Amino acid sequence: MTLPGMIAISTCRGCVVEGDSYSGFNACHYTGDDMMHIEASRSLLCDELGIGREALIIPRQTHSLNVAVVDSIPFSAERLENIDALVTTLSGVAIAINTADCVPLVFADEVNKVIGVAHSGWKGTVGRIASKTVNTMLQCGASLLHIKVAMGPCICGDCFEVGHEVVEQFEKNGFHSPQVILNQYQPRPHIDLPQACRQALLEIGIRDENITLPTDCSRCNPQKFFSARRLGINSGRTLTIAITHKA
Repeated sequence: MTLPGMIAISTCRGCVVEGDSYSGFNACHYTGDDMMHIEASRSLLCDELGIGREALIIPRQTHSLNVAVVDSIPFSAERLENIDALVTTLSGVAIAINTADCVPLVFADEVNKVIGVAHSGWKGTVGRIASKTVNTMLQCGASLLHIKVAMGPCICGDCFEVGHEVVEQFEKNGFHSPQVILNQYQPRPHIDLPQACRQALLEIGIRDENITLPTDCSRCNPQKFFSARRLGINSGRTLTIAITHKA
C-alpha cells in the first residue's frame, strides 16, 4: 500500500511448510502459534523498520469496535486488550493489526501527521469501525479533506459466502447496495467487505478518490497470505503496519 508521508505494508507468509498453518511470517500472539516463532517474526520486522521492539504496537483483537490512541511509548499492554483499531500522532511508532480474511485498513493524514489502522471483519464492518477510526483521527487533529485510506489483502466478494442472517445484519445497518450484497436472493449469498468499508468511509465524508481497494484476495492466495477460511482459525495472521518516520 502506498500512502503519503508514511510506510504502510501487509506482510506475506514467505516460506510456507505444507500442513503447517503457522509457517512463514506470523507476529500474532493469540491464535495458538509458538511464542518463539512469533518473537522471531517481530524481531525481523523491527529490524527491517529500524525501530525498537517497544515501538511495535499490536493489539489483542476481538472483533470489537474499540479504537485506542497510542499516545506514548512504551504503551501499556492492558490498553491493547479488546482493541481492533489504533490511531497515533507519534512518529517512529509502528501501529499494526492482524487479519486472516478480514479487511485491514490503513489511514493517513499527511498534512496533520495522524495515522491509523483498523481490523474490519463482518461484525466490525457492520458496526462501521472504519468510521469510528476516522472519528478518532479527527479528535487527534486530522481533517476529512486530507485522510487517505488503503485496504490490504482480504477475502474477496466471490469468496466470502455468508448465511442469510449475516445479510440481514448488513441490511439492518444500511448496507443495501448490490455492490455489497452479492447473490442476495440465491441459496448462497456473498458479501463484499471492501465495498462495505468503502460505503462507510464515503458516508462519513472521505473522498472516493482517497480510498484504495485491495488488489489481493487472502482466500485465493493461501500460500501468500493467511486465510482462516482456508487454514482454519488456528493459523497465522497477516500483519498490516503503518509507520511515519521521525523527522
